[in-house]
Amino acid sequence: MADHGEGPLKRVSTMGYGDRSDEAYDQWAKDYEADLTKYGYLSPQLVADALQDYVGTSATIVDYACGTGLAGVELAGRGFTTIDGVDYSQGMLEFAASKTVQGRIVYRELLTVDLTATIPIEDGTYDALICVGAMGGGHLSPEHLPELMRTVATDGIAVFYMNGVAYEDDGFAKRFAALESAGHWRIISETPSNYMAELNRPGMLVLAARP
Repeated sequence: MADHGEGPLKRVSTMGYGDRSDEAYDQWAKDYEADLTKYGYLSPQLVADALQDYVGTSATIVDYACGTGLAGVELAGRGFTTIDGVDYSQGMLEFAASKTVQGRIVYRELLTVDLTATIPIEDGTYDALICVGAMGGGHLSPEHLPELMRTVATDGIAVFYMNGVAYEDDGFAKRFAALESAGHWRIISETPSNYMAELNRPGMLVLAARP
């Protein structure tokens, strides 16, 4: 059985679909990175590793549900230079805005956006997108995926990392396949792993392209 941890991690991990999580993340923002460091959080590294195998460092990237910017830091550390961040938690974005790598500000632009609604970004704007830890109860469902994917250019790459329990128990695999059949994306791979070194937290990395 997966370990939900304690405190804020448990709170956001046990939310239901339709629950709003922005307030929870606002309250967690100042302790978020320290808590995840304690748990041995690995998802940002896993996503950055996957993306760099498919796109060059000059690619334009959008980091959906960017939080405090942990995944952006991983990308910038690998040489990526054009990264925009989007999140619904203003508290999290305040920390993301301060992120630098080797003296360079990580995010070109940061947007406060409800990702369950229409995203104010034009179709095909980015070469790639990443979305770490934002699929599941209290966050996004597969039905929100087409809205994210339309912001990536044709043949652009998307890397999602999500909770493996939600992937298995909430029927994500079947729903992802249905979205592929409908032409919203082309799944390249689905790779399971544990994403917290100090907890049993099964995850799934989904790598896809926009048709």
